[in-house]
Amino acid sequence: MKPIFNRAPLTPNFRAPLALGQIEPEGWLKEQLRTQADGLSGKLFEIWPDVGENCGWLGGDGDAWERAPYYLDGLVPLAWLLNDEDLQDICLRYIEWILASQQENGFFGPESNQDWWPRMVVLKALIQYFQATMDKRVLVFMDKYFQYQKKTLDNKPLTNYAVARGGENMLAVIWLYNITGQRYLLDLLAKLRQQTLDWPNQFHTFPQTRPKSQSSPWEGFNAAMERENEMLTGLYRPMYRTAHHYSHGVNIAMALKTPALISLFKAGFKEQGGFKFGWEKLMKYHGVAYGMFTCDEHLNGTNPSQGTELCAVTELMYSLECLLAAGDFSDEIPDILEKLAFNALPAMFTPDMEKRQYLQQANQVSVSKEKRAWYNNGDEANLFGFETNYGCCTANYHQGFPKFAANLWYATSEDGLYAASYAPCTVRHVIGNTPIRLKVDTVYPFEQTVRIEVSVKQPMEFSLSLRIPSWAKQPMIYLPGGEIMQVRAGETAFVRRRWRTGDVVKLELPMEPRITRWHHQSAAVEIGPLLMALRPEEKWQKLENGDFAVEAASAWNYALAKDAPMKAVFHPENASAFKKGESAVEVLVKAAKLEDWGMENGSCQTPPILPAIEADQLETIRLVPYGDTSLRISQFPYGTIAGE
Repeated sequence: MKPIFNRAPLTPNFRAPLALGQIEPEGWLKEQLRTQADGLSGKLFEIWPDVGENCGWLGGDGDAWERAPYYLDGLVPLAWLLNDEDLQDICLRYIEWILASQQENGFFGPESNQDWWPRMVVLKALIQYFQATMDKRVLVFMDKYFQYQKKTLDNKPLTNYAVARGGENMLAVIWLYNITGQRYLLDLLAKLRQQTLDWPNQFHTFPQTRPKSQSSPWEGFNAAMERENEMLTGLYRPMYRTAHHYSHGVNIAMALKTPALISLFKAGFKEQGGFKFGWEKLMKYHGVAYGMFTCDEHLNGTNPSQGTELCAVTELMYSLECLLAAGDFSDEIPDILEKLAFNALPAMFTPDMEKRQYLQQANQVSVSKEKRAWYNNGDEANLFGFETNYGCCTANYHQGFPKFAANLWYATSEDGLYAASYAPCTVRHVIGNTPIRLKVDTVYPFEQTVRIEVSVKQPMEFSLSLRIPSWAKQPMIYLPGGEIMQVRAGETAFVRRRWRTGDVVKLELPMEPRITRWHHQSAAVEIGPLLMALRPEEKWQKLENGDFAVEAASAWNYALAKDAPMKAVFHPENASAFKKGESAVEVLVKAAKLEDWGMENGSCQTPPILPAIEADQLETIRLVPYGDTSLRISQFPYGTIAGE
């Protein structure tokens, strides 16, 4: 399938996703996907009624809302990336039922649930299925449904979550327009824009500068909502007021791509800069070291003991992948995407990916069922379990790693390829009529060298746009024939030449440990795209319901010594799926215990600000990748050595 670029009058884009199947994961990434397939992703259909035989999305009388669509949205890329026929068969059961469910007027899905929202998720899954199979029934199906939407939205407008997440619907409409060119789809985009929350203005003005627990405590808000809901019935009863839609973590993670999508058909200052405006303020007021904002369930400040929902992590990753294709050229987007994929995402699973957390903490030294300072999540929200707090994450986490693997590289409009990440993979593409193959030979991010080997049917000219991460120290590119390119961090190196089979491009991306500063002047240690963390010894306990609690069995309350040297050690031979075996990278740092830094309401206290430490208290501690931890400290007090 050829890459799909924007048709006029949409704003031109210069990158387009490759079709599902053109990128084959290799090395540790393939092992990670295989672990996922052998874990909960491969078993969920059989063991969870909400997505199983009796669910509404297979014609049964079970759950008919978002859970099966969420599951399908991640299972499709996983099944086709691994060429796993068993998983493909599960996907096809849903897809065949969905295609057959379409009514004469174009509507589809369970009659018991008329909500627009879960159908938006189904459309995303169908697009991926079409890319993998070229099943043209999908195009006919979507055309009929969008004609129904255009006729119906005035009398049956978006409501509830669909109002906040209308960008997901726009994404599918844009995709179909770029294939078919049917003009009514532009009118539908205008309707969807009108009925979707005004995210461009929200990200521009950004009133959510305080933790939600301070600005609108849940107890008072919830009581007011209950009174309001008592006066309303049926599908259109509001689930949250607009202000709470704007502070809901998963809504925000999805919506960060919405201004850029709108800018394709309605250009404006707020639309074009929507992501940049929003991201800067989100991280300023709610950011933590693993690369995103807290949301437990709503935006809740920068304290590293606040939580972030797994659904928000996977949805933010997908938004960033869409932004790369939509034409947003913010240099930081690939860096943010990698930080999530290599840190926040893997930390939330058990090693076998059978259990997941609903919430993670940047500083997490106890995983237990007890009252914490969440905004409105339950006491069990950070347990490793099957359906802790709420089942949305059980249904939705499946898209994280597969969509990341499927979006490592993009096609470019000047007959080339763009590298968003250098995780190991093989890329197959056709330029003109000539097949090309790139083999990315590396264990990145666990090493500093990336080798890209080119194979072509015949010598031909095309371009490689090689993204240089912002953290790289004196990066270099070595081209065939001995040519050396000195490139700058945070930019994209453009290489256009006549390539032959066997040509190798080598990137040197030196990684040095660095300190970044966070809440209460705390310090995080980062190296390359990896956040490093102290991992105390872990004591796991299986609870009666099958969930797992974890307690620290060694000291965790350390302060880093300010300005002390740090030493990085790489073990690329250990590179594997996260939390399996020894860590492939470690950083040795000087630190001292803070005896008075303790626990409060199940979490470690806020890091003390610039504590004084004695030189004779210093010891060397070992930090490992955040994604390898289930307990950790990643935002340390930054201690000043007495007398210095």
